[in-house]
Amino acid sequence: MEMANYACYNVSFSPSNNIWMADDIMIKHVPLLCLQIAYDILVSRLFYFVLKPLRVPLIIAQVLAGFTLSPSLLGNFEWVFSLFYSQYGILTVETFANLGIMYYVFLSGLEMNSDTILRSRKKGTSIAIVGIVTPMLFGVGFLALQQKLIDKNDVFAQTPKENQGKAYLFWCLALSVTGFPVLARILANLKLLYTKLGKDALTATMLTDAYGWVMFTLLIPYSTRGGKPYLSVISTLMFIVFCFAVVRPILTPIIEHRTRMNTWRKSHLLDVLTGVFICSYITDSLGTHPIVGAFVFGLILPHGKFADMVLELSADFVSGILCPVYFAGFGFRLNLPFLWKQKNVG
Repeated sequence: MEMANYACYNVSFSPSNNIWMADDIMIKHVPLLCLQIAYDILVSRLFYFVLKPLRVPLIIAQVLAGFTLSPSLLGNFEWVFSLFYSQYGILTVETFANLGIMYYVFLSGLEMNSDTILRSRKKGTSIAIVGIVTPMLFGVGFLALQQKLIDKNDVFAQTPKENQGKAYLFWCLALSVTGFPVLARILANLKLLYTKLGKDALTATMLTDAYGWVMFTLLIPYSTRGGKPYLSVISTLMFIVFCFAVVRPILTPIIEHRTRMNTWRKSHLLDVLTGVFICSYITDSLGTHPIVGAFVFGLILPHGKFADMVLELSADFVSGILCPVYFAGFGFRLNLPFLWKQKNVG
């Protein structure tokens, strides 16, 4: 029988009232979160400004900013490390990081057009197939190289035989996925978005992303759940079909009518956020991952003026604030010196 390991935080708190057994978030959580967000934005913008002559996209600068929050770097500054790596700091950033990736994936689905995927041209489809098959071949080589370089006595042990198939699929998924919004912004900056090359590239990216999400939906239940993971896959696929067959026909006329009558307000964005959270909660409860539901919800919403309005209202907030927080959470788990100390890795 497999035993699960859990990491628990021993947090002391002083209830601010007699109703909620919790600390006052305005005293401990919010100020620290604001400080962390300010740090993430400042450092990511600094990297972006320095690397701008190289035409590096903003997301790369945000990844580099997340690296600066790794324990190996902040550990040299004891007071900063104790501040950022307190229980309150880690838990709050993790929560906002999950919200950030959920909403970022929702916007990715909103920018994509499912009709374009279904009616893709031969050239775009051919490019997508090459972009999928090639990483799958490289995935085999990288997995074999990993097994050869990493010693059995190292902390990063050899992948068990029963898990090698899952490891191979993870390599394929990581190598084949292309961020559709990132590519769209790069093509726009290069003024190639509306050229034939740009359209073919976007079509291929849509197809590879669709493949990636199918792989993700299948892989997560089989790699993280015991018992009968196929039930999670089947129930998630049924939910996706329900969204396209039932939810989409209901929402599309309502949204298009309000768009034509120009009755949309900024406050209605809360309704969209609620839909993102509901779909994310459902797919998480079904055993896959919250971002699958967020992506599907973005994909079923109508495109055009409504999508442009949602993107205009929220894109800057997501890419400028939530994404840096997500990469900050990634940086919290990164320990590069520990990796390089392993045998055969350096």
